[in-house]
Amino acid sequence: MPTASELREIYPRASEPNIEAFARQGDELLDRFGVSRTPNRLQFFLSQIGHESGGLTITEENLSYRAERICVVWPSRFSGVASARPFERNPERLANSVYASRMGNGPPESGDGWRYRGRGYIQITGRDGYESVGDIAGLDLVGTPELASAAEHALLVSCAFWQWKALNELCDTGDFARVTRRINGGTTGLADRRAWLDKVRRVLETPPPPDAQPSAAEVIAVQRALRALGYVELGAADGLIGRRTMAAITRFRQDNALPGGLIDDELKSALGIVA
Repeated sequence: MPTASELREIYPRASEPNIEAFARQGDELLDRFGVSRTPNRLQFFLSQIGHESGGLTITEENLSYRAERICVVWPSRFSGVASARPFERNPERLANSVYASRMGNGPPESGDGWRYRGRGYIQITGRDGYESVGDIAGLDLVGTPELASAAEHALLVSCAFWQWKALNELCDTGDFARVTRRINGGTTGLADRRAWLDKVRRVLETPPPPDAQPSAAEVIAVQRALRALGYVELGAADGLIGRRTMAAITRFRQDNALPGGLIDDELKSALGIVA
């Protein structure tokens, strides 16, 4: 479980009430919902909520868009800028339109789209989601949907969402992209989510003792092997484990269902590097 200091390092723009509530409740909630029982579960959870909430700074969906942006976000619902213009900078009307008659919501005039817009660290959306997550969390989110975005309940609601979507089991496969698809319905923001994962792992993982550090020759061998496989973001093979090399290693490990870590025997074996 991350400490308050580690949470501030991971989410430096988060408000103090959010950090304090997370730190106070984290041990109990993350254990109760099984999130903290393996590194992948915890790291995937922290990175996904980091992306979804902008680092615990966005707990309610922003629907105040220009018409051009509305067409980009909902291309199948608006034929062009002219059709989106009536909804420009009108969040309530937009939500009641784009979220109507789906996800358990009623028609536009019901107001359900606005009432059950995205909230929380992981952006629950739609009456069905609020009801299902609320049942797991023991909160009346249908009757009081704003509880999902309150600092005191946001972590509980996120954990309940995680259980609702059976994400622990998916984390255990190591497939970060599949976890993203189950949360998002697609892979929107996958690069940013991976960047959050890289950051979480750098903050939480304890560096190996000095005598376990790989030699410069080992690092160069890994860098060259990764570049040959197309992981070109690491740059030159210089023997240094910098930010870009760490990001490339993280992505390779995710792509190949390897557990979290940096350069170890498992990684070298997967890359075909013989000791």
